[in-house]
Amino acid sequence: MNLQDFRTRADVFLVGGIQEKFIEMTTKYNEDNYGDAVAMAKTLVESTCAYVYHAVTNKEIEEDKGHVQVTGNYTIGMYAAVRETLRLFAAQLPNFEQTEKIATTTCDLVQSIADLRNSAAAAHGGRKRSIPPAKLEALLAIEISEDLAATLLLMLHKYQYPDDSNVIGSFIEKTDDMKSYVDVNDSGRYVVDSPYFNIGYTVIQSIIQSVDYEAKKLPMNQNIDAEHIKDIVMDYLPKDAKFEGMESAQMYKFYSEVHDTHYSAIFTDLNPGMVLTISSFDETLYNARFLDK
Repeated sequence: MNLQDFRTRADVFLVGGIQEKFIEMTTKYNEDNYGDAVAMAKTLVESTCAYVYHAVTNKEIEEDKGHVQVTGNYTIGMYAAVRETLRLFAAQLPNFEQTEKIATTTCDLVQSIADLRNSAAAAHGGRKRSIPPAKLEALLAIEISEDLAATLLLMLHKYQYPDDSNVIGSFIEKTDDMKSYVDVNDSGRYVVDSPYFNIGYTVIQSIIQSVDYEAKKLPMNQNIDAEHIKDIVMDYLPKDAKFEGMESAQMYKFYSEVHDTHYSAIFTDLNPGMVLTISSFDETLYNARFLDK
């Protein structure tokens, strides 16, 4: 019996805005604040649509498919955002008519989330007291939202992902020289080892979360080899990632605007050789923990 979990959580894709909404949604639910949890479930879908649409088209979905408000700002409804995002992948799906039905059904589910959200205090003001959703109603909205968000992200990665393979945030592309140390859900590590280097990919549900790059025998001097070190790191980051500076003597910081994600590379001198530990990190949490002391 194959008990592998075929579902992929939306938060493992390492997209800053989506991770933020996922954390807020989960936090509100765990605090028994079900109205705000449903509101965040809707926002999770909206953020996912905005990210996926921009990753494919390099355009903001509100400006490209939305309308202008009297304030001059662009906006697009959740229903329209889901429909327009799904249309990006219509050509890749096996049957166009079924694709249209999937889109319609999905949008109906999303609209149901919006209707449920409208009973919550977080949705809008009103003369009478609002009746917040019950725990199981909120859970239904959250589950639908997360499944929809994850499906859109999976479509992006399968059909039109903007980056190379085997970078942080992408699905692992297994090669013949990789050794596997993962569980049934493809979470764990893949390792490429040679006499000169060792590369370890830490994955959750096949998505790369961090990379450890070890140069075993090559002497490295951070002052002399700084550009070479940054080039190594960039091989494991999205195409648009840019070096932002040094957070410390050993920590290099990078940022991807496409994925709205910060990345760090920690340098460890082995003399000879080195290890670079490359991963994403939450800039807000980092600042709160280290910079406000």
